Amino acid sequence: MLATFLPLLTALMLGFLHALEVDHMIAVTTFVSGRPALSDAARFGFRWGVGHSAAVMVLGGVLLVSGIQWPARYDAVGEGLVGAMLIGLGLWALRSGRVLHLHPPEQHGDHAHLHVHGHAHDGHDHPHQPPQREEHVHHDGHDHRHHHGHGVTLVGLLHGLAGSSAVVALLPVTLIGRLDVGFAYLLVFGAGVTAGMVCYALVAAFAIRRAAARSVALGRRLSQAVGVAGVVVGGWWVSRAVG
Repeated sequence: MLATFLPLLTALMLGFLHALEVDHMIAVTTFVSGRPALSDAARFGFRWGVGHSAAVMVLGGVLLVSGIQWPARYDAVGEGLVGAMLIGLGLWALRSGRVLHLHPPEQHGDHAHLHVHGHAHDGHDHPHQPPQREEHVHHDGHDHRHHHGHGVTLVGLLHGLAGSSAVVALLPVTLIGRLDVGFAYLLVFGAGVTAGMVCYALVAAFAIRRAAARSVALGRRLSQAVGVAGVVVGGWWVSRAVG
């Protein structure tokens, strides 16, 4: 019993800590900075975790069933993809920070509202009916939350296919002699990853909203700082892949 419990506890702890790697946090923060409502942040963190867990589950399952080892020659390709993705997300965060602004409570019924328009804020009012939640409805009248959900899930999927997942999840799986324990390890690892990212996303959203409530300019700087960090860390991953 102890021989089964300890690997699963280890998987949970490793998954939670793995979610808090800098490239993971930067990627999810770019989504949160554009829509920092707590419900949206939790959704972003959860969907990133689902994408990451799905990739690790599939790859780990292949390793468990086949008994093959993780192909180290593919590490550089995966790292390059992650780096390019982070650079793109960083540039997006820089643009989002530039157009981030706060609608006062009187424009949204009873609450202040932080979001990003599709163009720079020109200083004019944007009246809304109280039931309308503009954070999910853009100027074309379509709901874009679903598309953002797909985007952050894809980011998590790519992170699961590359980077240090091979060390913290896939490599230990190759050392487990039992299929049932191996698959349980992957499931628990995924639960830890998802829980860790949801917690981080909520903290990031709270910090961004608190800063923007005091100063929209500060909120913009925070978002832009995330963008710069994304470009820098992404460049590091790319240089590591080609070096």
